[in-house]
Amino acid sequence: MNPKIKFLAEQFPCREKELEQLESLFSENSQILPESVFIYGQPATGKTSVTCEYLKTTGFQLVHISCIECYTSRLLLDQILGSLVPSESPVKCDNFMDLVHQLKVARGQGFFKERSHVLVLDGVEHLLNLSDVVIQFFAKLQELTSIYSLSVVFISRVIPEKFNVSPTVVVHFPQYSKDDLAKIFKIFKPSDINDELYSTYISSALTVFLRTTRDVMEMKNLILKNVDKYVEPVIRGDSAPSDVLLLWRLVTPHLRASLNSAYLGITLEDEPSTVGNDPELITHKRLKAFDLPYYAKYFLIASYLASYNSPKHDRRLFMKNHGKQRKQAKKEKAKSKVSELLGPKAFSLDRLLAIFYAIMEEKASLTVNLMSQIASLVELRLLAKMGDGNIDNPKFKCLAGFDCVAAVADTLGFNVRKYLLD
Repeated sequence: MNPKIKFLAEQFPCREKELEQLESLFSENSQILPESVFIYGQPATGKTSVTCEYLKTTGFQLVHISCIECYTSRLLLDQILGSLVPSESPVKCDNFMDLVHQLKVARGQGFFKERSHVLVLDGVEHLLNLSDVVIQFFAKLQELTSIYSLSVVFISRVIPEKFNVSPTVVVHFPQYSKDDLAKIFKIFKPSDINDELYSTYISSALTVFLRTTRDVMEMKNLILKNVDKYVEPVIRGDSAPSDVLLLWRLVTPHLRASLNSAYLGITLEDEPSTVGNDPELITHKRLKAFDLPYYAKYFLIASYLASYNSPKHDRRLFMKNHGKQRKQAKKEKAKSKVSELLGPKAFSLDRLLAIFYAIMEEKASLTVNLMSQIASLVELRLLAKMGDGNIDNPKFKCLAGFDCVAAVADTLGFNVRKYLLD
């Protein structure tokens, strides 16, 4: 086995077969790449991590685009062009054929000669909202541009048959089995715990958690939170390390209780909320007596940024490759003050999710549990749902003031002012 592949196999246990498939498609120093590759599987099965890490390790120029952050075609195309062809001046790409033209110009200038480029479209199912032909376009991007050292990789949790596209190769990442998960979580073993004791704990914890979730990251958080509870009776001398039955009986209540915090992004040590019936607690500018789950805090911040920033500035504020910006500080500051006086503007759900994923450091899987936190913010009157509108893409408005949002952001170590025009 290739030493680099062996290293990656140790870093990503139980993904040896998928790594070998990637190696056969994207061999090191290859100048001609497959036109398109479709990678699919359930959430948290290592699709993005394994693919991106393999491409980086083997020396490809990786361009990773999170499709959920690109809620318009212009944002998507500008980000792709800015990443593939870096430029000091602001990048503008109005339509698909404009992208093809500018990539051909870049090819003529020798941009794609030195290294092979791989464009990874992560969460490609979100592009279906933009256009019916967008995925077919990217599947044929190599043919349209005649850049044979450029390949497009689609990553999705939806099977390829749901898309009207015929990729060159399909790679499936299956769900992890219980044995696979046990092998993965052994990597995170605390150094002060016996191997055998930790193995019995993993087996006990998986028995409980597998009924609720198969999300590896979520399960990892739950397992690491409770490992001290399992070891505690052994340290106190109340149980022998070999008495698995007693340890199981003592830790089970803690494991079941921690399931209540699954997908909420909160720790077991968090104090329960003491919210009363007084509505002032919810809108109190310091928000001292009212706490929110981890992801709900980011949704509140994202909603405030969406309400008080114009959509035309989203690319500049949240995209990495937005080029240099002309100095218009006085005009923008004046506009920002006017916007604040006029109050919050309505924004779409797509835009809220795009900003949420742009400001989040750790990417969370888009699940029903995550989306339910938006409904919770509406119930708490921190968000308002605007009109009946489109059921698939409803509109909201942030009702929280800056002091309230800033107080929430402080608990996360997040600088809200950095993403505001003023």
